[in-house]
Amino acid sequence: MTLKKTAAGLILLSVMLTGAACSSSQPKSSPSPAATTNVAASPQATAESQDAVNMKGYIAARIAQEKVDFLFAEAKSSDGAFILNPKAADGKEKAVKFLSSYFDTAMVDKLTAHYLTDQKADNAIVTNKKSFFTSNLLATKKEDITFDASNSKDQVKFTTKDGAAYTTKKVNDKFVVADVQ
Repeated sequence: MTLKKTAAGLILLSVMLTGAACSSSQPKSSPSPAATTNVAASPQATAESQDAVNMKGYIAARIAQEKVDFLFAEAKSSDGAFILNPKAADGKEKAVKFLSSYFDTAMVDKLTAHYLTDQKADNAIVTNKKSFFTSNLLATKKEDITFDASNSKDQVKFTTKDGAAYTTKKVNDKFVVADVQ
């Protein structure tokens, strides 16, 4: 195994050295006006448009709602009751940890208070079968969404055509759901 890694490393090194030698042997020429224009346009190309940021917030909310369905409304006990999905969590603490990747702390508290009950079935927590969400965001399309004009790169608010309002905010370089009304 070590011999194979060494051989692969030597081959890769020789390819890199050959490429470097070939590129340095080309005659130096002054940059063309087109190349200068592309370099100047480069910083603008890396700036993310508000439309792209809006879509990230919308997609984050859709994923978050899908994760709630997975956690609270997918697994059933032998008697048919919805239970906390044992593939993701076996108690409130693990459910909170699971949801914290998709929701801020206040929303996680609201969701666990809504879904988790004091009942048990098949050694798992029975969950509330009534959805927390008044509309199914997973059934929407971009055309069904109205984005707030005051959105920023760190916060996206939008409303569905049936009136559900979502707020997502950027935390650690990704969007999480901060509020649903």
